[in-house]
Amino acid sequence: MLLLYRNRGERRYGKAPLIPYRRGAWEFQFLFDGRCNLLLRKDESLHAERITVPTLVVSGPDCVHGWGGEPSDFCRSIIFHFDEAEYTVRTIVGNEGYRRIPLRAPFLPLIEQLYDRCGEARKTIGATPIEAQRSMGVLEPLIYRIVASELTLFFLKHIPRAQWGDPPNYGTTKVNEAMAWYEANLQKGPSIAEVAEAIHLSSSHLRRLFHKVRGISPQEAFTDVQFERAKWLMRDPEMTLEQISEHAGFGSGSAFSRAFKAEFQISPLAYRQRIQASPRK
Repeated sequence: MLLLYRNRGERRYGKAPLIPYRRGAWEFQFLFDGRCNLLLRKDESLHAERITVPTLVVSGPDCVHGWGGEPSDFCRSIIFHFDEAEYTVRTIVGNEGYRRIPLRAPFLPLIEQLYDRCGEARKTIGATPIEAQRSMGVLEPLIYRIVASELTLFFLKHIPRAQWGDPPNYGTTKVNEAMAWYEANLQKGPSIAEVAEAIHLSSSHLRRLFHKVRGISPQEAFTDVQFERAKWLMRDPEMTLEQISEHAGFGSGSAFSRAFKAEFQISPLAYRQRIQASPRK
């Protein structure tokens, strides 16, 4: 699990609104001391929800949302973006959904501590994608995972248990185990047979579970992991395409470029230029 972005401070979304866009990450945004509007794009129309603080907004990676408000509005916020979320959060929120919950108890000291703990991780595994990637597989970013788990527990305390959904079954558990092992060994470019052996299944059994749980083959799921890792690494302007290819398990820069363009109809270079010009919070 990787922390893609974090920030805290005062926001004046009324004077400087953030237009709705897809984050491509799981977002936890804590809002306090002020007012603002949550902007949601649904069915080609824009909806504004007035936020009463203190509030936590959790959104899925495909949720198209932004922030606005009245000219006099301001608020303080703490923001975390993660590349993945726990099963229960995914069940409650959904990839395209969001959940807005009022906070019932003093929470700022805890969230501030978690934010600062992420700073400790930056010192441990590196502040840039390339520094962090060098530690992957040797020193897992455990602090990020701990922080994400703490945020998940905090979120679930405010959600009725009846809305949590059913616990993951055997198939879901084994598929998640396969995904976690593949991601941890991504740089080695493991085969489906190697992943299956690592989690004590046959290749055919693993394929059946993936089709049952996710509706896709293991290779499709693993390729998605490769692309997501490559996209994250392309945030670092110091990394070459050859380095990105190696760390994302593509083998060579040319193979990565061909696969990326075939999947997204845009070259890695053009995509990199686009994300570097994208608005950030």
